[in-house]
Amino acid sequence: MLNRDFKRNIKIGYVPMLDCASLIIARELGYFQKYDVSVVLSREAGWASVREKLINGELHASHAPASMVFELTCGLGVLKTPSLTGLVTALNGNAITLSNELWDLGVRDARTLKKVIDKFRGKRIFTFAGVLNYSSQHYLMRDWLLSGGIDPERDVRMAIVPPPLVSSNLQKGYLDGYCVAEPWSTNCVQNGRGWVACLTSDFSPYHIEKVFVVTEAFDSRQHEEHLAILRALMDAADFCDKPENREQVAQILAQTQYLDLPIESLKETLVGPFNLGNGRTANADEAIIFSRNDAGRPTAGKASWVLEQIRRHKLDLSNPSLNSDLIASVYREDIYEEAIVGLSSGSQENREQTESLALADRT
Repeated sequence: MLNRDFKRNIKIGYVPMLDCASLIIARELGYFQKYDVSVVLSREAGWASVREKLINGELHASHAPASMVFELTCGLGVLKTPSLTGLVTALNGNAITLSNELWDLGVRDARTLKKVIDKFRGKRIFTFAGVLNYSSQHYLMRDWLLSGGIDPERDVRMAIVPPPLVSSNLQKGYLDGYCVAEPWSTNCVQNGRGWVACLTSDFSPYHIEKVFVVTEAFDSRQHEEHLAILRALMDAADFCDKPENREQVAQILAQTQYLDLPIESLKETLVGPFNLGNGRTANADEAIIFSRNDAGRPTAGKASWVLEQIRRHKLDLSNPSLNSDLIASVYREDIYEEAIVGLSSGSQENREQTESLALADRT
């Protein structure tokens, strides 16, 4: 039974992008009501806002970069706020986007970008962005540069720019490229501001992207409400991943109060084909994953990928608490399992079929 002693309106943050879809679908299609939990969604300008509001208690929960659980729990440059996740909300979902100028200079991939950087060495410094220091976009932007022999520390300038602002900054010449979650790459291409070099799923398939994060205090105080929200999000994620529902998902997300973007900017990733720009397209089948292939399960393997990226890119600030021993307490597969038990019978059956297929794919 839900705890009636606490305020029922649970405030959940999101940043407008495709990987917040399960939150919005859960609200619009009544999944929160189905599990008897009252939720208020709060659209945020960027991840710094989400992080600070979680710390200050202005948000009870949020969809967030997979690293934020570690960032908050270990106090990586912020006030230490023990947090956890019981659900991964998306895999993949990002793209590497470059300026039209780089295309005109002959850039087609990371290796040809290296040639341009070498040509302009000493004359110009090229700037590339992620959306948060501790985010897959930052790691993957750096990984992509490294794949072409480009040192992110010495050969280019790295910047952090909120997702909704990357496209305009590219157009104004403040950025030469960026890695961002959809739809901020397809929107850029449709507006003629840049082109997509590749999807991150092309070089890091099934990478963890976003999680549903809560503070330990919230889970302890309102555990049953937390479980109810997870069940609603699981049902919504299942809905979002069915091909026959993707166009409806795009229509809902496109509304002014949510992403406020043309529906075509959303359909390219959700339905396909994915427009890379300059007459090129890509298959969108794996562009973003919400539920299938056991995507939602917060496994130790997914958490380990996040830790490996933080260490690889030397972002751990020599914090002794940031280690693999922390994984079981912040990536809570036990809470995920507890939430599954309370799913409605139809949802439970669909979940079991999905996980059986995922297991078969892995064996």
